[in-house]
Amino acid sequence: MLEVIESSGGSCPVDTVLEIFDISRRTLQRDLAKLRMLGKKIRIQDARIICGDGVSYHVGSSEAAMRQLAIITCLTGGPATLTAIVGHLNDPIRDFAVDERTVRRDLDYLESRGLVEAPGQWDELDAGARPTRGMARGGDASAAYRLSSAFMPRFLLTCDELVAVVLALESAPEAVADPETVASIRDKLLASVAPGTGPAHSLARRRFTKGRTRRSDPATLRKVDMVELASLEGRVARIRYRGSGDQVGQTRSVEPLGVVYYWFHDAWYLVARCPKADGLRHFRVDRIDGVMLTAARFEYPEDFDLSEYVSKMWGIYSGEPTQVRVRFFDEMNVVDRLHAEVSGRLSARLYQVDEGQWELVDAVVGVSEFRTWLRTFGSSAVVLKPEELRDQLVASAERMREIYARPPVLPGSGEEGLGDAGCGSTEVSKG
Repeated sequence: MLEVIESSGGSCPVDTVLEIFDISRRTLQRDLAKLRMLGKKIRIQDARIICGDGVSYHVGSSEAAMRQLAIITCLTGGPATLTAIVGHLNDPIRDFAVDERTVRRDLDYLESRGLVEAPGQWDELDAGARPTRGMARGGDASAAYRLSSAFMPRFLLTCDELVAVVLALESAPEAVADPETVASIRDKLLASVAPGTGPAHSLARRRFTKGRTRRSDPATLRKVDMVELASLEGRVARIRYRGSGDQVGQTRSVEPLGVVYYWFHDAWYLVARCPKADGLRHFRVDRIDGVMLTAARFEYPEDFDLSEYVSKMWGIYSGEPTQVRVRFFDEMNVVDRLHAEVSGRLSARLYQVDEGQWELVDAVVGVSEFRTWLRTFGSSAVVLKPEELRDQLVASAERMREIYARPPVLPGSGEEGLGDAGCGSTEVSKG
């Protein structure tokens, strides 16, 4: 059949195959199922049999190999008794027509290769994890065959499927209540492909969440997935990007190094090397109007680690580190909030200096974002160092006092432009 399909250029009408081999459609479906069981990408579409990856399949594969692969496929659904496995192989779709003796020999061979665990070799406490097929209620679940730990971590997922599952976990961690459980599931999935190397290592460092997450717009997440895929594959991406004041985006080619979610802005950012700027740049994903992955390749820098790079920044903006020292007064659970929001910073030191007073010492990259964060504490935070940052916050407080010294003017009240005339003075409360 494969030779006929090859001679027809990779696809052949179904009726032609039925006529050449004088078989029924049911038999054809069984043959195609066996080929797919062995990994052959073959399907029926528009009344034609299409072979997706040429005819590299080795036609001479033995019947025993086909049975053994069918047994492994059966056990991926959970433990199964010998009777259930025989029934799976003799199903009309597979039609191996084997007896228990033959299947037992196949299972013994798979056990010798470390792929299958025989009854009695695995912990009975694990039996309740999944239902055992072919067993009456109340039976001994350990009297069933199952895939060994040497095989199970692979999950039979393709790399693309694995990436999709991990990205789903990263994008919607609220689906699992415990963050530690999310991290554990992700690590096990990554380890299933290539522990410590290859795609697992690459995927682990191409996405970083800074702070707590919120549910993002699906259109934005699609762009996030695309640029992360470009990073994983080492492909140059062409993006159309709008700056903060631009109406029309500019097109540029970038080398994606990863994506970062920053909770304070509730936004995703692409971290990429921009050849035009000859350096690293950050692009807000929601301002990327279009993404195209090109055929051009780039080498991912071996000395670059996304999590380490982002952890050094206070927010999402880079720059030179600035030593800061701030005193906080424990009002309205300020210290609890403080502990929660600086807990992930390796360079931060937070210690108590007096009753109800704490000091934060840190080396901050992106001091403008740090200043914005400090303002949210109001009078509960006082900058001690550096002097420049202290002066900026003093100037900001003075502007705020000037604003509150004016009487409030409501639109439509007829008092616009009257200023302070006839309105008396307003004193800002010391609190």
